[in-house]
Amino acid sequence: MSWQHRKPEGVGAVELTPDGFTAPVSIPLDEDGYFGRDCPSCKGVFKMRKDEWDALPDGVELTCPYCGHRDEHSAFISEAQLNRVRAAAHGLARQFVHEKLNDIFGKSFGSGSGRSSGSGSFLSVEVHYKPGAPPPIESLPEIAEKATRRVVACSACGNRHAVYSATAFCPVCGPRPATETVLEAIQAARDSLALEDRLPEEDRETLRAAGVFERAAVEALKSVVSLFEQFMGEQFEKRVTDAAALTAGKGNVFQRLDDAAQLFADHGGLDLPALAGADRWQRLRRTFAQRHVLTHNGGIVDGKFLAQVPHSSLTVGQRLVISRDDADRALNDLEAIVQAVSSAP
Repeated sequence: MSWQHRKPEGVGAVELTPDGFTAPVSIPLDEDGYFGRDCPSCKGVFKMRKDEWDALPDGVELTCPYCGHRDEHSAFISEAQLNRVRAAAHGLARQFVHEKLNDIFGKSFGSGSGRSSGSGSFLSVEVHYKPGAPPPIESLPEIAEKATRRVVACSACGNRHAVYSATAFCPVCGPRPATETVLEAIQAARDSLALEDRLPEEDRETLRAAGVFERAAVEALKSVVSLFEQFMGEQFEKRVTDAAALTAGKGNVFQRLDDAAQLFADHGGLDLPALAGADRWQRLRRTFAQRHVLTHNGGIVDGKFLAQVPHSSLTVGQRLVISRDDADRALNDLEAIVQAVSSAP
C-alpha cells in the first residue's frame, strides 16, 4: 500500500505537486451543519454553516460578529482546527518519508541480509537493506465545540451564523442594520431584568437588599438612550443625503430627544413625537432626563432635571430610585418608536 493510502481518516485525496503534495483535511461539523471560527482580535467564538460557506467566493474576507474585526478567512481558524491540520500534516509526512527512504535504500543496497568476507589485508563488506514496517496510520484529534443557543440570519445577505453573545456584524457582509441589533438589545435587557424571577426566594431577597436588581434596572434604563442614539443616527444617515454635514458640530445630538426630533422634522420628513404618541413621548423625555442625572450627577436630582420633568414629585438633592417597572416601561417605549420609525416610508 503506497503512502498516499496510509493517510489519517479525515484527510482527502493526496495530490502530488512540484513542491511536494497537498491534501484537504475535513473539519467536523456540529449536528446542525455548523463549524467554528475564532476571531483573531477579540478571541470571540462563532459558527458558520458549511453549505453557505461553500457557496461563498474564493478568498472571501470575514468579519467578527462581535467586534467587527475583518481579515482573510484563514485568520479565523480555531486552535483546535489548526491542531487537527497539523496532525494531518505530521501523519502524512511520516508515511511519505518512510516510503521515500525505503525507495532510496532499496535502490542503493538491494534487499536481504548483510555479508562480509576477508582476504589478506583487505576486508570486503556487502550491505543489504531490509524495508521496515510503515508507521501506524495516525488518528486526527477530535474538535469539541460548545453548542450554541442562538442563530442569527442576516437580513442583507441571508447567511446564518451561530453566536454565544450579542452580535452587531454579519461575518459575510459586515455591519447589521441597527433596527435588528437594537431590538435584540432591548430583549436582552428585558431578559436581564427577569433574571430575579428565576432565583430562589432567599437569594432573591439577599440580592435585592444589596441593590443588585435596582442596579440592573438603572443599566437597562440608561441603555435606552444609547440604543435610541444608535438607531436614530443610522436612520438619519439612511434618510438624509447630507446627514454628516447637518449633524457636524452638534455633539451627541441623538442623545437629546427634542433636538433629534427637530432634525428629523426639518430634514428627515418624520414627526417623531407623532409617531411615538403624546404620552409615550413624554415618558421618553422623562427617561432621557433620568439617564442624564444617573450618568452625570450620581443619581441626585438637580434643578435641570426638575425643569425637564416639571410634574415630578422629587426635590433637589433627592436620589432617583429606578424600579424594574420603570426600566420595562422605558424599554417598551423605545421598542415602539423603533418599530414605528423603521416602518415609516
